[in-house]
Amino acid sequence: MSNSTRRKHSQDIDQEAVFSKFEDSFSDPDSRNFVLEFDTTKAVGALDLNADELEQALNFEQRAGSSSTRWVNIWIPEKQKDVLTIIATKYGFSPRLLSLMCSDPLKPSPAVISPPPSRNGMLHRYKNIHKISLDRGDDPENQMEMEDRPAFSAGLLDLNHYRIIDEVWHFCSVDWGHRYLCIGYNSLHNVHVSPPADDSSAAKSKNNRPAGQRIWTWLILCDDGTVISIHENPFPTLPHDLSSKQQKNLDTIRRNILNVFRQLSKANPTTTLAIRFPLGSTKDTNSQAQSVALADAPSLLFYYIFDDWSAVYGLVARREHQYGAQLEHLRENMFGTADLEHVNRLHQIGRQLAVLKRIYQSYDLIIERILDRQKPIENPTAPTAATLQGLRNRLHDSGDDLTQSNSAVKEFMAIGVPLASVAIVRFERLKDRIRLYALSEIQECLDEKEQLVFLNFNLIAIKESRAVDRLTRITILLAKFTILFLPVSLMTAYFSTQVEGVDGYTVKQFWTAFAVIFGISFLFLIVFGKLSGTLESKSIYRSLTETFYDASKAAFKARKNKRKGG
Repeated sequence: MSNSTRRKHSQDIDQEAVFSKFEDSFSDPDSRNFVLEFDTTKAVGALDLNADELEQALNFEQRAGSSSTRWVNIWIPEKQKDVLTIIATKYGFSPRLLSLMCSDPLKPSPAVISPPPSRNGMLHRYKNIHKISLDRGDDPENQMEMEDRPAFSAGLLDLNHYRIIDEVWHFCSVDWGHRYLCIGYNSLHNVHVSPPADDSSAAKSKNNRPAGQRIWTWLILCDDGTVISIHENPFPTLPHDLSSKQQKNLDTIRRNILNVFRQLSKANPTTTLAIRFPLGSTKDTNSQAQSVALADAPSLLFYYIFDDWSAVYGLVARREHQYGAQLEHLRENMFGTADLEHVNRLHQIGRQLAVLKRIYQSYDLIIERILDRQKPIENPTAPTAATLQGLRNRLHDSGDDLTQSNSAVKEFMAIGVPLASVAIVRFERLKDRIRLYALSEIQECLDEKEQLVFLNFNLIAIKESRAVDRLTRITILLAKFTILFLPVSLMTAYFSTQVEGVDGYTVKQFWTAFAVIFGISFLFLIVFGKLSGTLESKSIYRSLTETFYDASKAAFKARKNKRKGG
């Protein structure tokens, strides 16, 4: 930092009071930026620099140490376009990249509900289209489809960066310059976001996306050991005073950046990331091992800001993640009541998982692009960029001539910034973890979703089959009752008929004939049902008599046990 800027803003973050002040700024929605410069002996920082102060800090070459690292973090980019312009001018960003970084945030647009067209209007419109199509020899249906599409001209097409990344969540960017490596990506944080209240198509589209807060991040590694991180404002249209729920979401979104910051101060009691201090070393000594490790600090800082593993773990990697729980809940509900509504919910979960899968595939693509750039293309046996950069760092620490190493690095990296070997190893490990723990888990959930769809349809088919079977058995039962009482009806008709020569019948004769005929009919139905396979079976359903009998038996048994217990 410049002398004036250092005297005005520079503070030692190794002191506990300053360290706590910087920690509190992470929870402040009005905090705009911070700048840190550190090496093994000292770490200084400044909060909320304006454009002139940041320009002085970037142009000041005598840093905190010979191998110091600078970290510039920007929270609200839309309100700091002058700061972004200074950074772009310093490191030679392309005009396109700068315009993307300076894009204005999206503003929620009110839902417009257009009244349905009248029948007369549609008929008149179709006649006009049909007339034009006959003149041109076109298909009327194609003309109607083309007319429904909005007519955008090149000047009216909305190419706002935040609109693009909000519609395409797996959008990513990898840009190389002579002095920088820049990546842009969407990160998804596992926080509760209120669902849209309206029933518009935009609201339905949002319901088909993964649950959580999407945040766009620019991450730039520069050739002078500077790392720049630019984060999308999560609440661009809300007032400064956030609710408790929104404040909690903000703390979750900035959790990884806060964790990385804590690793750069001696006031932090525990060190879990080897950025400023190698793991296992003491923070009060300055050894050659620490110096060599600090030469890799920019690359390591670049990696650890990108590697927000806590967000990945909260979404899909942990054992009981939200999508696995939802699928298990739907599976249990299917066995209770199979319904087509379950298919709709499974379709929604499948779309969310598909979007989430493409997001992690974009991370994999970014890592592949970064790693491929570190390898020589024309001569595979030539030393890698990390080897040349390591040679340059060792010569720099020993005070030897850097001309040869600088020319070798520039010859290999005609464009872009090389990564340290320790960072390359970590990027390779992150790629494996994304494929093993994120993409494989998402694919397993997608396969389970397809299986549940088939299971739901099978259960519905079984349910309908049981209903048809019950209806069939009820019909057969009614037919059996009809057959059972048909001979008795004939007998009753016979006894009620006045037959010549027969004086009359006694009551005993009537009931004897009734019992004989009824018994013969009942035995006939049993034999017929056995031969035809239409006897009642409890494999499909239980009759009301059996249900009432079992319930009465269970109630009697419970009352008997209660008396014994009393």
